[in-house]
Amino acid sequence: MIHDHKLIQESFCSITSDVFKFLPKNDLPFSLYKLNNTSGKFFPVTTPGKVILSADRQAIYTDCDKGLIFIKCTDISACKPFFSENLNIVVRDISNSIPEHELAAVIVEGLKHAAQGIYVDSIKIHFNKFHETICAVAELLHENTELIPLLMSKLDTRHSLVNKSISCGIIGAAVILIGRDAKPDINIFTDAFCALLLCDIGLCNLPEFVLGKEFCLTRDEQKRIKQHAIGSIELLSITQKLNKPTLRAILEHHERMDGSGYPRGVTNDKLSWLGKLCGAVDSYVAMTMERPGKKRISTVSALKILYKEATQYDPNIIYALEKVTYNGD
Repeated sequence: MIHDHKLIQESFCSITSDVFKFLPKNDLPFSLYKLNNTSGKFFPVTTPGKVILSADRQAIYTDCDKGLIFIKCTDISACKPFFSENLNIVVRDISNSIPEHELAAVIVEGLKHAAQGIYVDSIKIHFNKFHETICAVAELLHENTELIPLLMSKLDTRHSLVNKSISCGIIGAAVILIGRDAKPDINIFTDAFCALLLCDIGLCNLPEFVLGKEFCLTRDEQKRIKQHAIGSIELLSITQKLNKPTLRAILEHHERMDGSGYPRGVTNDKLSWLGKLCGAVDSYVAMTMERPGKKRISTVSALKILYKEATQYDPNIIYALEKVTYNGD
């Protein structure tokens, strides 16, 4: 029995009925397997590319509820398009049976898919699912911090609002859960994770050609960009899902301790810790991403700049950021 359990963990991933529900039934590109409790062996119950008949579907649903349906771990890559669209269910139901490296890739792709919905499509239509996904991932990371370095290794450094959102969320999560001595409770961490992912949502209302500019912004374009934190709060006010500390941090993420930030120019004693964290992480990520006409700078260079601007950023936050990003190169 121990050998069989180990075999299941190493070679197969369990499938629940909720996971089977969102998998395609007409052209599933891989086989589902059933575990024979008597022999301890797996045998296929579907054929790749073939329609799963109604009678067979019902039997599979029943076996899913009994914990008898699996996919091969080597087929997880083929599952990513389906898993990423339903990351909240995947995290809730089967994250403990997916190998860590595969799970990290699924989480990053799933977060991108969720962020794409609100940054590119419609925050009004997609925010509830986005928030549900973020809460599920936050709970998983809070309990399994060893996943965070794997997630960081899979971040996309090409600049886009979606890629920047994911990078801020994951790197900020590393600062909170790994870079500091004390781990906050799950509710505080979830609030912080949401703030980090949503800081730039106000920029989605700006034209793409403005966001792509590095230099020569007109006065009106500069003004519009400096108002994006306020725009973020206005957009998010329709959701009813975020509390005041989260919204405050989003509003403050371009404020600086010496009062040189925007949109209100407030100083250190008026800023929340989470607002300072979002500001530091946002600046770090912006510097280390590729943009049109601008190469990304190294982690070391970015950290040096943040340390040099000591009047603007909380040095304890920058130190924690260094602990989770600097690998000695």
